[in-house]
Amino acid sequence: MAARHILVPVAFEAVYHADLLHVINPDGDVGLVTLWSPFRTVRRKLEELSPALLDPASSRIAVVANLYGDGMQAMFCNLLFNPQVRHLVGVGEDLGLSTCDEIEAFLEHGLEDDVMLGTPVKRVRGTARVFPDVAGFDDARLRAALSFRHFGKLSRPGLGEELPAYLDELPRASNGAPAERVRVEIPEADPEVALARRPAAVGAHQVVRSRPLDCWEELVVRAMRFGHPVALRKGRRLELLNAKAVITAPEPEPRDALAAFGFDLDRFEEYGRRILTPELPEGISYTYGNRLRAHFGADGLATAIDLLRADPETRGAYVSLWDNAVDLTADAGSKPCLATLFFRRSEGRVTLTATYRSHNLLGAWLENVYGLMAIQRYVGERAGVEAGAITVISHSLGIDPRSPRFAMARSIEANWERDDDFNRAAGKYSLREDPNGYFVVSADRERGLIVAEHRFGGILVKRYEAERATAIEQQVSADMAVSLVSHAMWLGRELSAKERLLRG
Repeated sequence: MAARHILVPVAFEAVYHADLLHVINPDGDVGLVTLWSPFRTVRRKLEELSPALLDPASSRIAVVANLYGDGMQAMFCNLLFNPQVRHLVGVGEDLGLSTCDEIEAFLEHGLEDDVMLGTPVKRVRGTARVFPDVAGFDDARLRAALSFRHFGKLSRPGLGEELPAYLDELPRASNGAPAERVRVEIPEADPEVALARRPAAVGAHQVVRSRPLDCWEELVVRAMRFGHPVALRKGRRLELLNAKAVITAPEPEPRDALAAFGFDLDRFEEYGRRILTPELPEGISYTYGNRLRAHFGADGLATAIDLLRADPETRGAYVSLWDNAVDLTADAGSKPCLATLFFRRSEGRVTLTATYRSHNLLGAWLENVYGLMAIQRYVGERAGVEAGAITVISHSLGIDPRSPRFAMARSIEANWERDDDFNRAAGKYSLREDPNGYFVVSADRERGLIVAEHRFGGILVKRYEAERATAIEQQVSADMAVSLVSHAMWLGRELSAKERLLRG
């Protein structure tokens, strides 16, 4: 659908995320971007520094909003619809992320055509930021009209003098004809009709793969195929409950493999460093690093390390990030999604099990795993134990159909045609091995029996013998000797083939 052009005398009116925006002066020409700092903290701090900044009668600030997650294109669409807003100002905690750099790159260099999993997208030149290719999204108009400056943290010395002076000096639009609004329609898929949901137990999905990206891909397919449509206050979602992902060999992915899905290795690695930082930035209600290492008056990771050193078989290295006294209150602000960590030595390695209260699958899950890998390495190195598997349990694992990554999720689901392991470096599939072992099936003509040997690592686990394939199938099923659907289907074919051979 093409963008609609409307001539009106403009006052600020949100097209997207109106419930998340705070209008100050509808006739203002400045948008204040607070990044990860909550509005109430920014408001309190700015009122202390210079009360006039947020006075609706005199302020040049039209609207104040956070900017994190995948909301950047929606912000720019709001600005196309509100052309009187000609200046963006960033202030607040950026948590080391590249949001401000991406805004600057957008305004300086614009967009370039790219393709992600066969879907045309627009990429901010020189960055990993990707937008859906939406009709009528006029980046040239935005770049010609907008200015941007980032002032840093709210605690920055001199902010109370610099910010008001900067706003006073910004050029103002000359009075003239009414401005032209441009309304861009960002396509939104209704999760109830986006896909024909397939029957499955919504709380019984498990993925076991060797690498983080492999687990993430299969989770995307499962959520797209089997997720239940739910209506949250913040919008519609496709949801799986208590989804479990076991990453058996957690290691960083090649940079190009991540980039193919719009992910940035540098960002992930920075997230891994930041999650170990105990300091709580001003105005931020929580960080994982603070909850892990300072919030409760003790360093939970250091304590877990001491416990593992003292008793390698301890089951007490359990760290909670959830604070009932704070997070269960009615007026609690942001609440941590990461709830618990459990460190346990298994087969000579330290494993990590993490539970998440809620989990954004398309935008946060994979980045979170890189944070977990950093935590696991930190604990393992200091406890003298090599890192093992990571298990991620997501109590509410969701896909937002408004996400810029939703089209990519559809493409991943549509192209998922086999269950084998994929070697990204070689570009080849290989047989996915069942962790329960494998079978060698033969026909003993002299005795008239089908023989199925269950083996693991070359060692015989159990031998099954019967005249009929169904008898062996029943025994194997009762023994829970097969864990993969693909393996079970292969075994069924082999047993039937050997039965036909004996009867022939």
